[in-house]
Amino acid sequence: MRPNSIRNWLVGWVARLPARVQTKLLAAFLSIVGLLIVLGAVGLQVLSGVNEQTDVLIRQQRKIAAYHQVQHDTTSQLYSISTALLLQEDRMLDAALRQLRQFGYDLDRMEFIARDEAELLAQVRQDYDRLTAEVTRVVDFIRTGQRDEARTTQLAQIMPLADRLERLTNQLVNIAEADMVDAIETTERAYATSRAVVISFVIGSILLALGLGYIISWSLIEPVKEIETHLSQIAAGDFAQKVTIANRDELGVLAQNVNRTSEQLGQLYRQIEARTRELTEALTYQTATGEVLKAISRSTLHLQPVLDTLLETAARLCRANRALLFRLDNGLYRLRASYGFSDEFKQFLENNPISPDAIGTIVGRTTTERRVLHYEDIETDDRYMWKEAQAFGGFRTVLGVPLLRDGEPIGAIVLSRPYVEPFTDKQIDLITVFADQAVIAIENARLVRELKEQSAALAASVEELKALGETGQAVSGTLDLTQVLDLVSSRAMALGQADACGLFRYDRTNRAFVLWRASGLDEDFSERIRHIRILEVETAMGRAIQQHGPVAVSDIMKLPNWPLRDAAVGAGIRSVLVVPLVRAERVFGTLVLMRREQAEFPRRTVDLMQTFANQSVLAIQNARLFREIEDKSRQLEIASQHKSQFLANMSHELRTPLNAVLGYTEMLLDGVYGDVTGEAHEILEYIQANGQHLLALINDVLDLSKIEAGQLALALDEYAVQGVIEAVASVAQPLAQTKGLDLKVGIAGDLPLGRGDERRLTQALLNLVGNAIKFTDAGSVTIAATAVGDLLELAVTDTGPGIAPTDQERIFDAFQQVDNSSTRQKGGTGLGLAISRRIVEMHGGTISVESVPGQGSTFRIRIPLQAGEVMEAA
Repeated sequence: MRPNSIRNWLVGWVARLPARVQTKLLAAFLSIVGLLIVLGAVGLQVLSGVNEQTDVLIRQQRKIAAYHQVQHDTTSQLYSISTALLLQEDRMLDAALRQLRQFGYDLDRMEFIARDEAELLAQVRQDYDRLTAEVTRVVDFIRTGQRDEARTTQLAQIMPLADRLERLTNQLVNIAEADMVDAIETTERAYATSRAVVISFVIGSILLALGLGYIISWSLIEPVKEIETHLSQIAAGDFAQKVTIANRDELGVLAQNVNRTSEQLGQLYRQIEARTRELTEALTYQTATGEVLKAISRSTLHLQPVLDTLLETAARLCRANRALLFRLDNGLYRLRASYGFSDEFKQFLENNPISPDAIGTIVGRTTTERRVLHYEDIETDDRYMWKEAQAFGGFRTVLGVPLLRDGEPIGAIVLSRPYVEPFTDKQIDLITVFADQAVIAIENARLVRELKEQSAALAASVEELKALGETGQAVSGTLDLTQVLDLVSSRAMALGQADACGLFRYDRTNRAFVLWRASGLDEDFSERIRHIRILEVETAMGRAIQQHGPVAVSDIMKLPNWPLRDAAVGAGIRSVLVVPLVRAERVFGTLVLMRREQAEFPRRTVDLMQTFANQSVLAIQNARLFREIEDKSRQLEIASQHKSQFLANMSHELRTPLNAVLGYTEMLLDGVYGDVTGEAHEILEYIQANGQHLLALINDVLDLSKIEAGQLALALDEYAVQGVIEAVASVAQPLAQTKGLDLKVGIAGDLPLGRGDERRLTQALLNLVGNAIKFTDAGSVTIAATAVGDLLELAVTDTGPGIAPTDQERIFDAFQQVDNSSTRQKGGTGLGLAISRRIVEMHGGTISVESVPGQGSTFRIRIPLQAGEVMEAA
């Protein structure tokens, strides 16, 4: 077989194996691993053989060494024996005999090393034993003095035995060396053989691994190439080819999937081709529709170019030779656009508009039935009765499409062919779309036209409102009545585009009008009007205020001969607009616009002036109220000053006799004028207590009056907060003890010196502490002082009844207390807290209260530590 055939057979066999690609690759890898294992085993076997040969060589080397040692020992012993026998000394003879006996042991050891030469060693031992015996006998001869026998024996026996032993040992060495040479040659041959085996196995393993890899790779590559080729054909549009491979693994499954995909793509390609043809046709329709829409968007006001473009495009796409478009105008359908018809036929249709009731015509029936009508051959269709038009136009197949707006017909489109060829459903759908677009174009044009008109009106309204806003802002920007009237008259004349304007005040008592202000009138004419008695019944102004609405007179010559009318006519006035100035059923007067030409006032101007009049009334009313408030404020300020001066003077006048009464009362109680006992003593104590109360009230009224009159000035100086607290506590302690209350004082240790009126601060704090003791029946009153930044905080806390949230603000007003019944029981004037707040505010601080009914109250004073600097900065 040829190599290519073998390769193809092997590749095909591997490809047809019913196993996965991973399994085939795994089998190849396992085969290679097996080869490597076999190669390793062979190598181990070769190494074992080499090791055995090495052991043989070592043993031969040891044997040779032993034989050489025997040879050397033999030679040495023979030399020693010869020397001993020659010298015949006892010591040397004994040594020679010992060496001979020792050599016997060496021969015994040699038998274990040289087993292969046992026979030769036996001869050596035999000769050596004979030698030993002869040497012993010679020694004995020498010791006995038989020297001749000894020499004879030595020459006859010992010398031949020595030569024989030397030859035998040489023979042992030669045999061992020959064996050594043979062992070396054997080892070299074994090494060469082992190397050849190992190299053969290595080459065989490499070739087998390459073969397996080649076969498996080609069993994968060739199917992949086949699949790739087919995919290229598919990419090129050839879906008829099939992938044919022998693989029964994943590649075979992939080939089947590729074949199925090719079939599906072929089907999809055919469907896409059909769809593309449809889309091309639809794109043509869409392009034409887009062109029509562009024409509609470009020509919102000019409708005719849009209708011409739309009609021409519809006829071209529907392969109609001619087309017409009719619009409903004054109850008749008139020709508005045409395509393909002669000028004579267009003139014929323009001279003969179609009635909506003419159902014998295409336009009449289509709009009446509000649906598309298709005449395949109009000559044989009994529905069409306008034969004159058909003969003149020469059309056979006709399509009528209504133009509907909110379901109502506003026109129709007619397509025609001079031969019989029915329109397709797509063409009918397309012309229906074009009809809708025609309606959109017509509606856009109408809406744009109306929008333009409304925009113009809106722009004018915006300008008027802007001017009205600016005018209203200007009029409302001042509270001076004279300026308000001048602005109203001048701005009204400008807004109303009048030649003059007059403001007339209504006199309700005399039921007449008086000129307030005028703009645009001659001074003489204005002065003349002021001297005219303008009665309500003798002018159009009376009618305006009666109906609370504007009155426009386009020609005052038609009015009765009233004095004001005659004066106006004499001044050249021909038309007037009277707008009443009314607010909340109150009539202030009228605003009169005057023109020197006879003309109607537009409705927009009338409405604008009505709005302006409402603004003007508000500004006039505000100015009048402001003037009245200013007058009242001046009067109240004068009255307050008089009241404060009166109270201050009265306090001084009352304190003098009251101090005298209290002094004499105290003298009577002290017994200066004699003892006073019994009921008289009680009456004097009652007089003294009420006198003290009255004196405190007079002092509080005097302080409050000085504050309100601006006559109370603070005496600013440095003070110690601790001194203020201690002064207040020393005064309040007896009062607290009397009621069984615990008066507590808490002062922070690092309080700096303050600057302010120490006496007035002590007075304010004493008022708070006194009120707390007065209204607390059980528990305690606590005075605390801390510094919070640049502020001094004084707090008075009690365990009294508390203050309701509705009363917490008004208790700081003069003569105001929480509960009148409680006041009658506890006493008090209601001025302490008012005076305290005024003193604190004069220092640039604040006073507040925190209280919950039934849980007590806390009054806090916060003033700057350096009140002088704050007041100077203020």
